[in-house]
Amino acid sequence: MVLGIALHAALPYIPGMPSAIWPSDNSSSYPIKIVFEFIHMWRMPVFFILAGFFANLIITRKSWMFWCNNRALRVGLPIAVFFPVMGLTLPWIWKYGRTGEFYFFYSNTGQPFHLWFLWHLLIFVLFSILFRMPGKFLVALMRLLNGEGLEVLTSFFYKLKNVTAIIIFKSKCPIGFMLACGITNLWAGGELIINPLGSGLYFLFGFSLYKNPSLLSFIKKEWKYYLLIATLIFSLYIALDMRVVKDIAEVIYQTRIGENQTPDLSLFVLTRYSMEIIGAVLFSMGFIGLAEDKFGSYNGFSRFISDGSYWMYLIHLPVVTFTTFLMFGWPIYPEIKFFIATTFTAGVCLVTYRYFVRATFIGLFLNGKRHRGSNFGNVCPGCGMSFRNPERFCTGCGSELAR
Repeated sequence: MVLGIALHAALPYIPGMPSAIWPSDNSSSYPIKIVFEFIHMWRMPVFFILAGFFANLIITRKSWMFWCNNRALRVGLPIAVFFPVMGLTLPWIWKYGRTGEFYFFYSNTGQPFHLWFLWHLLIFVLFSILFRMPGKFLVALMRLLNGEGLEVLTSFFYKLKNVTAIIIFKSKCPIGFMLACGITNLWAGGELIINPLGSGLYFLFGFSLYKNPSLLSFIKKEWKYYLLIATLIFSLYIALDMRVVKDIAEVIYQTRIGENQTPDLSLFVLTRYSMEIIGAVLFSMGFIGLAEDKFGSYNGFSRFISDGSYWMYLIHLPVVTFTTFLMFGWPIYPEIKFFIATTFTAGVCLVTYRYFVRATFIGLFLNGKRHRGSNFGNVCPGCGMSFRNPERFCTGCGSELAR
């Protein structure tokens, strides 16, 4: 979530950025573009995988209804609150970035801006509601068929479901999942912002991962290989970009606005798109494994950043856009502008979270009640792992710690 600050601070300095998408500085920087491409490749896939993982955790520990109510409170209400806030700030900031004119006005053009992922999370809840009853009916139908002596038919369907799950969601070499992601994201050029089906696939992968401890353990053990292969893929991805091979999202965008009559989906364009999907999946699995292996124990600073990340992401876009647009025309290197915008925005977000959010009803509203480590036991009853500063759940096996 916090990396969104760097991502959006980089956009004005990306060479060739269309002004219709984002106001651009007169100076650009290819190193900044590489930073942007790296973060953009895996950030939201990781987010949706973790969202699915913790959705299954909540449903398993509590209930499906508890998860729905939790999403309505932690996702639905922030949308209702911050939708008008963004309409009150971002449109006139965008106008200032494009024209230099400075005046306030309200507009919903461009909504939901950077909060699109919240709408995706609500869509997942809605789909779970719509398909819950048909799912129960299907299970009951299978039991009825078993009772009528049609075990062969039901066995076939169960095996088909298990084989599909193994190929797409449970393989240690996620080729099937990559193919599924490539197919579902092709029409959108790999951009999840307009494709809930694509983000939903990552969500389902995370949902499945919670009930697949063998795969999670393997990722935790072999994360180095996932990241190594992903880094090689990303290097080739950048090499194609340096050879002026267009990104598939750029091709689709130019086709839609009429610059191209037909999509120019050449072999090089599709190769670059394939690398983007492969890199997204491997980076996601590698970083999740790295976090589990090296950062599983409690750390006060990490906890502070993770607690504040939601607030920081919600409010950062008006700050970072106004800061970058204000520096248009400054006679300094774009890398320095990028550093100033990133550090200033992060500072504003951290200070406001520390003094105006963390210990207030806003923090409770966004993150729920915080549980102090001292209230929980130092030894997990499930796996026996010991902690110096335990949180509510064991970082080893996920068991809830006793008070």
